Formats: sequence, structure tokens, C-alpha cells
Amino acid sequence: MDGSFQAWLDELRNRVSLEEVVSEYVPLKQKGRRYWGCCPFHNEKTPSFSVDTEAQMYYCFGCHKGGTVINFVMDMERMPFMDAVRLLAERAHMEVPVSGRGERRDGVSRDERDRMYDANRQAARYFHTLLWTDEGAEALNYLYGRGLNDKDIRRFGLGASPKGWDGLYRHLTEQGFEPELLEKVGLIVRRDGRAFDMFRGRAIFPIIDARGRVLGFGGRAMGDAQPKYLNTAETPIFNKRNGLYALNMAAKERSVGHLVLVEGYMDTVSLRKHGVQGVVATLGTALTQEQAKLMKRYAPEIWISYDGDPPGQKAALRALDILDAEGLPAKVIDYPAGMDPDDFVKANGLQGFENLTRYDSTTYRMLRARDGLNLDIQDDMTQYALKCCRILKNVKNPVELENHLRRLSNETGYDREILLRQIGVSAPAQAETPRRLRRPDAPQENSEDKAEQALIALLARGRIPTDMVALSDFADPTRAELARRLLAGEDYQGWLETLEDEQARTRALAALNYRPLPAEREEAARMAEDCLRTIRENRADSRAEEITQSIGAATHEQKIAMYQQIMALNEERID
Repeated sequence: MDGSFQAWLDELRNRVSLEEVVSEYVPLKQKGRRYWGCCPFHNEKTPSFSVDTEAQMYYCFGCHKGGTVINFVMDMERMPFMDAVRLLAERAHMEVPVSGRGERRDGVSRDERDRMYDANRQAARYFHTLLWTDEGAEALNYLYGRGLNDKDIRRFGLGASPKGWDGLYRHLTEQGFEPELLEKVGLIVRRDGRAFDMFRGRAIFPIIDARGRVLGFGGRAMGDAQPKYLNTAETPIFNKRNGLYALNMAAKERSVGHLVLVEGYMDTVSLRKHGVQGVVATLGTALTQEQAKLMKRYAPEIWISYDGDPPGQKAALRALDILDAEGLPAKVIDYPAGMDPDDFVKANGLQGFENLTRYDSTTYRMLRARDGLNLDIQDDMTQYALKCCRILKNVKNPVELENHLRRLSNETGYDREILLRQIGVSAPAQAETPRRLRRPDAPQENSEDKAEQALIALLARGRIPTDMVALSDFADPTRAELARRLLAGEDYQGWLETLEDEQARTRALAALNYRPLPAEREEAARMAEDCLRTIRENRADSRAEEITQSIGAATHEQKIAMYQQIMALNEERID
């Protein structure tokens, strides 16, 4: 991020009051320099959500969400960074710099981009109106044949494109839209000097983003025409790798707690028609990393709801890999007898959908490992066990691993220890050497973390001099970077706003909001000294632990030297 844009962001934060923005979503009560209210990001009865008026930062002591006013808008409206910046800039009557972070360098001005959204909106209205005319009768009958009624059609804004070559083109140019803009937004194409509608004789599904803007369209061919589905080509406002169908609806369903990912428009419409919430679809592509990142902003878990046939099952496995790489937990709905979501929900309704088994990612991968194998044959059983062991190599949680191992052992008859060896995991051996004695009041396991957090909070509040603390006092990389910025007097709010690692961001926010802190500088200095002492003692303990763990493989002379090191470390921490 260049310095001029960072300076502009600083000005934006100064002009927009965080407490005023938050109070539009959350009732707040002031207590000292903080405002308090019930957190909008998780259910609670006792307020743990706070707005710090001095730092202009919010933080929830319950769910640990926090940040600046830009982060708050991103979280509440589920917007990407630059969309939140633009929204706040409009509020503050500030013009966003063209060279700002995240601005697309495609030569499209803000006014032209807005004009493109307007053209798409007018096209969507045209398609929807045409559906109810004689020219749209075939598309309307197709939608009726798929089980939709007029209410469903209006809810999703479905439409029909004219069968002629230039009906939409003539309609929009009559409204004043330039042919060049219509081509750039993907509504028309040019061939041999003539302009033609992109969509002709199709049922139309508008693709709408979380802010209600029409990005593009999906068109379903009538009869045997090809391609069966046609999407808007990539434009300055639309890229099918970055979007999801029905995201505008999912964005309003904050309490669902998951997204249901399907493969097509009709699966989405049908599931939602029957009462399933949180349903979104990819746009004619396999799931992309960009779409996974987008979903992560809207829900903590994804339910993959692909067709139950072999191609759908393979696609589900690929989707699991992408979601795993993004750190997004997922479950897979395995539809019976090769059914797809549309057929299943029509036959079984909402209750049937809710009763379907949802497999966690590891269980589903193991289920698919059976495909093509006859487990009554020993060679196939062996292949199944080997496939499952490769899958279980990636399970880090020991409790989950144990559960899967027990099931695999029961299924295959292989002993648990044999399976563990195949996975490459062995049971921890008992230490053969005596462990050093520790003082009864030795710091607890997380005391060093708390000490680092307290030092960060004291620095951020200006309660202690900067020369009292060094970067080497921070073992955690995130807190070390935060300390570096605080010690150097550099911006840390902008860094927090764009920090993509959620766990790192949570650690930084927990440190900045550590409490209680003493009000007086003298007490703050004593607290800092205690923290630094805790850090030194914990590091001495850790070093002694490392030495202890390596004693078993040492020679006699090495053991003597190691015991002397441990004694020196214990004496050092006591002093």
C-alpha cells in the first residue's frame, strides 16, 4: 500500500466516527472511554462488545472479533476491503483515490463502472418483463415445468431473453446506453460490424452481489440448443471465478451459520423454494480459491451439496481440497441413488433435506476411498486401508484421528498399531530420565502469552517508555510485528485492516485489548517488569525442557554437561 493512499485512509478514519457507525447496528452505552453493547457477531445476553473511543477500535471480549471502522463495515456488511472503504468514503463525502489499494487498473472510471451496473439492472428488468409476454412463453413454461410458481420467479428476478438478434440492444440504446458500454459489460457482441444480443431465446438468471448490484447473467437454453448454460463473459464488473449465485440472499441470512454450496442455478432456486437457507452456487465453474475466500467472509462452515452421481462425488472431493487449503471447515451431503439436490428436495421436502447425513471431510474422503473396491476381497480391503491411511496423515487433531482409526480398524481388521505405523505416527514413548523440579509457583503454560499481550497493551496506551521493551521480548511473530510498529511509531491500524491471517489478527487484537491495565505509570512499569521476568523464566524453562528431552540419546559426558546446563538455568530463573 503506497504512502499517499495510507495517508488518505488515515484521514478517512479520522473523519468517520466508529461509535456512530457501530451505534447504527448495535445499541451502545458509555462507560468511561469505552462504549459497550451486545456483540453483533455472536449471540450473547451480557454485553462484551466494546468500542474504544480513544483508539477508535472495536473489540469483543467474547468472540474476539475487532478492528477499525473499516473492519467493522467489512464484518457487518460482509464486504471486501475496498468496498467497505468506498462505502465509508461516501459517508464522509471523500473521493477514493484512483490509485488506491485494490482499484482495478482496467481503464474504467468509477462513473463508467456505475453506468455498467445500471445497464445490467435495466437489462434484468427487460428480461423479467419479457418473460410474461408471448415471446417469453417458452422460458416461462420451462420454469413452471421445473416446479416454480410466479412468486418464486419474481423472488429470484428470473426472466427470458428475446429470440431475435437485437431486442435487448435496441431497448437499451433507446434508453441512452452507448453500444461500446453494452459490449464492454457483456450484454452484446459484435460480428462483422453488426451488434447482436449476447443472450437469445434463453431463461435468464440474474447474478446479483451482496450489495444488490446485478453483475451479469446466466442463460439456460431452451430445447437442445447449445451451450446448455451460457454466462456473461468476464467484464470489468464480473468474473465468474470470483462470484456466487444467490449471494445477495445469503448475505442477509446471518444466523444460519453455514453456506450450502450447490453446482447450478436451479439447485439453488429449488432448495431455497423449499425453505433451505444459505444456498449459493458456483457460476458454471468448479469451485475456485477465490470463491472459497468469498464464502469464508459469510459463514464459518460450508455444506457441499453436489449431485450424488460419480461426477458430483469427484467434484465434492476437489471442493474439499480447496476449502481445506483455505482453512474453511466443510461437510458433504451425499444424496442417495445419484439424485441431485433439485430432485431430492422436490421428492422429500425441507424435512428430508435436514435429515440427510452430513459427512465431515475426512469421513467423506474415506467413504469415497471405497469406490471401485470390493471389500470382501482381501486385496481390495488392503487397498482401502492404504488409501485411508494416506487420508488420515492429514488429520492433526489426535481425538479425531483416534475416532477414525477405531472405525478403520473395525472395518478392515487391521490392528490399530499397524495402521498408525502406516500413517507414520507412533505412540509417544515414556521419558526414561528424571524431569527437573519446578517451583510450585512456576508460570502456567500460557503465562508468557499473557505477558507479551500485557506489554503490547501497555505500549499501545503509552503507559511505559519504549526503551523498556525490546523486540526480542516477543516470541510470537504477530505480536513482534505489532511491537515493532508501536516502538517505531508506525501505523498499526492499517496493518490490522489488511491482515489476511485471521488467527494472527485475533492474537494482535487480544494483545491490544488486554486488561486490566494500571492507570498510574509507576504501577504500569512494575507490571511491565513482572511481564519481562515471566518471559525470561518461561524461556529458561523451555530451554531446560529441550535439554531434558535430548538426554536419553546423549553419551555419559554429554549428560553431565546437560545436567549442569539445567542446573544453571534453574539457578538463573530463581535469581
